Order: sequence, then C-alpha cells, then structure tokens
Amino acid sequence: MVSPLFRRSEEKAARKAAAKQEIERLRALSVDDLAADVLLGLGPDGPTHGTSVWPQQLCQYLLRDYPGAGQMETLDLLAAVNRALDTLHDARLVSPISVQRTPVWRITPLGERTLAEGNVRERLRGS
Repeated sequence: MVSPLFRRSEEKAARKAAAKQEIERLRALSVDDLAADVLLGLGPDGPTHGTSVWPQQLCQYLLRDYPGAGQMETLDLLAAVNRALDTLHDARLVSPISVQRTPVWRITPLGERTLAEGNVRERLRGS
C-alpha cells in the first residue's frame, strides 16, 4: 500500500511538471500568438475583469489552469509577457499607466473592440 503522503507528493510533482511544460510552450509561442493570449487577460474574462493589471497578474492568468505553478515559475513568463505587451501597445490595443517603475496595463477601446470581434491576430499582423 502506498502512503497517502507519497501519493500527494507525486501529485504535486506532476502538477509542477505540467506547469513547467506549459511555461515552456508559452515561451516558445511567437510574440503575436502570446500577445493574443495576453490580450484575453486584459479583457472582461481576465483577472481584473477589464481594469488595469500588472504584468505579473497576466503571467498568473496564463497559468490559471496549472495549480502547480509557483510564484518563481510563473515569473519565468515575465519577459515574454512584457514583449507581448509591447507588441499590443504598438498595435494600440493596450496602454500603460505608469504608477511606479513598472506600469500597469489596461485595454484600450480599440483593444476591446478587436477582442470582441475575435480578430486580435489579424490586427497584430497589420500593426
């Protein structure tokens, strides 16, 4: 018989491995593809329901289905998320609000419209 503690430890390791695999997948995406996923996190279904959001919150949002992702693992996405935010900003789909050294971001009216119409990737290719 396997100890319940050992089973929980195995489950935790499996969740952590799945989270790490998802982080690697997200980091391997093109900037435009990741930007399209990031924009969803700034919309009404995101962590702040369409209000301003920190890049770290967007990292957590991208890993919301992976409870094994710890804080340090989640931050492995930060550079990629910042590049995605810059791409979205260049396309005028988001704008930064500087409150400290690191800005919070909000979706623009154009970003809301683009998200609602489902043509984020097309918009990014045209930016």
